[in-house]
Amino acid sequence: MDKLYCINIRYIYETIKKEGWPFIVISTYLFFEYVRPQSIYTWLDILPWSQLILILTIISLFFEKDRYSTGTILNKLMIAYALVVLLSAFFSQYPDISFSRLRTFFDWLLIYFLIVKIINNERRFFIFFLLFLLCSFKMSQHGFLSWAKRGFSYAGWGITGAPGWFHNSGEVGIQMCIFVPLAIAFIIATYKFLSKPWLVFFLLMPFTGIATAIASSSRGALVGLGAAGIRPLVSRPRTFLICVIVLSIGAVAIIHVIPEQSKHRFDAAGSDRTSIHRLERWRHGMDAMRNYPLLGIGFEAWTEFYSRNYQLEDRGTPLVHNIFVQCGSELGYSGLTVFILMIAACFVTTRKVRKLGKGKDDQFLAILSYGFDAALLGFLGSGFFITVLYYPYFWIHCAMTTCLHTSAQRKFVNDGDTL
Repeated sequence: MDKLYCINIRYIYETIKKEGWPFIVISTYLFFEYVRPQSIYTWLDILPWSQLILILTIISLFFEKDRYSTGTILNKLMIAYALVVLLSAFFSQYPDISFSRLRTFFDWLLIYFLIVKIINNERRFFIFFLLFLLCSFKMSQHGFLSWAKRGFSYAGWGITGAPGWFHNSGEVGIQMCIFVPLAIAFIIATYKFLSKPWLVFFLLMPFTGIATAIASSSRGALVGLGAAGIRPLVSRPRTFLICVIVLSIGAVAIIHVIPEQSKHRFDAAGSDRTSIHRLERWRHGMDAMRNYPLLGIGFEAWTEFYSRNYQLEDRGTPLVHNIFVQCGSELGYSGLTVFILMIAACFVTTRKVRKLGKGKDDQFLAILSYGFDAALLGFLGSGFFITVLYYPYFWIHCAMTTCLHTSAQRKFVNDGDTL
């Protein structure tokens, strides 16, 4: 693995060829989903690329020679969540709408199982994870340069990404809350192997990621970064003081560069129009949970339900602006319970990775597991204010968490499935 850790391009290329077509195709899917070249270069937008690549991925599985897999609690919870979605659609207040939108979740269910089936050893996981960082870095450097071009000043619209999941500034900000802690964990895990040019390159990732979160003008993104920073504090006592010092310096630096208008938005939190709007939607969402406690108002039925039962104050889509209220209002306490169990399972799984790597010389996977914890906290902190439950963030995170565990299981328990 040392040649991968030091980012030997030729060796990475040879490894990609050796790992076969299923790995190549699922990695291509990640690139098209996160970078969206078909949206950036319109001449490419002649085919449904993501769907086509997923079909090719399924076909390529018939030629997969490495069929190793480990069952995890996340696999079971994904199936449980799918059953709740189906039941919620069946008993929905608006079943036609719920059934017509089942792909909103079931696409992620398919993608989850394709990823965990294929990314089943440390070599594949390392390259897939590296690609995830590079795709996110593409967003962050674009966000940083956009902010620099306007003189690092405030703009109400924040920044924009490529059309798709990360087009709006708030969505880019959430991805930065996930990207920054993962990039930092990767640097800590590999810095002994990296040459100085590579180290500088990877240090640019958290730097541009934090800058992009600030440039997004999203309060939720900054809250998410703060939530991600909680994880290093819950560490060994001997590292606690170091974490406090580093995070304090980072917080002071961030506060210093945040535009005054963004600070004013925090001062007005809870009383400005946006906050009042969100609090009202949360209250209505919790009312829906109380009135439809078992399976909610129906999967993806919130927009229809809200427009029929409440007076709209604006022309925008009546979003609920909270992933927990979104889940509970549409799927009831059944869905919300499974969702919370999935979050807990992610933390349990990363803890298992650390246990598997305890006492071993190679701590790459164990160190990354801390980054995964912080990234999930970053998503939960920022997702508390935005309706993004069925965006890639959580489902890709669950998939990569399972792959992290599979890699550790195979490496440390099944004796040396590494190069």
